[in-house]
Amino acid sequence: MGKTFTFANLKGGTGKTTLCYNIAALFVDMGYRSLLVDLDAQAHATTHAGFEPIKIKKGVFEAMSEYLKKQSVDSQVILRQQGLSILPSNFKTVLLEEELASLTNKESVLRDFLMELDRNFDFIFIDTPPSLGLTVLNALVASDYLLIPVRLDFFSLVGLAQMINFYYKVNTTLSPYLKLLGLIPISISARARVCNDVLNELRTTFGEKLLFPTLRNDIKVVEASSHGLPVHRYAPKSRASEDLTKIAQEILRRLT
Repeated sequence: MGKTFTFANLKGGTGKTTLCYNIAALFVDMGYRSLLVDLDAQAHATTHAGFEPIKIKKGVFEAMSEYLKKQSVDSQVILRQQGLSILPSNFKTVLLEEELASLTNKESVLRDFLMELDRNFDFIFIDTPPSLGLTVLNALVASDYLLIPVRLDFFSLVGLAQMINFYYKVNTTLSPYLKLLGLIPISISARARVCNDVLNELRTTFGEKLLFPTLRNDIKVVEASSHGLPVHRYAPKSRASEDLTKIAQEILRRLT
């Protein structure tokens, strides 16, 4: 049975999608069967993987709607990119909140849906929208682990506090086995003093053990995404590739 990770933060622009997609692709090249689930209607993870959301006729919304009717999952909805399996998003993903709200088991639909798939994968990585809605709630209930990307600026600390509170509520009421695996710092600039200040604040509040290696600012991340490739394949010697590899290795270490 595969392990499921959710990447979530209530604040946008934290590097959540960049991390989720690149870590999933790194796990593939480490020899693991990986599935990336794009739950964000903006479909950035889908775009990162080189697919055009506007051309995707059947994405995560259609797949989950069909599952609710037939209790089965059409495997053809899964796209593939160089070994990585992707459950994509399209413009209809925005309807998922409304669809879930009408159900009695509204918090656990994604968990039941993914149980039909997880036997085929070692790891499932879920990218979520920056919100506190049913979509994110479903992702947390469906997951074994939560990873929170934190952009190293002071505005991010507010969103982080809200995300932590949301996690504790889910953990105590709906998903007692959900574990906060850690916080992943995202540097906005190697020279910005605020980055060190926020990082020190995170160390003081959460402790060193909860922090992952920092993903440093690197233009190669943007270039790689424009080519529909993970950073470690596009620019294997870049600092972003080095940082992402360390983060992926640390995730594996924390599972043991």
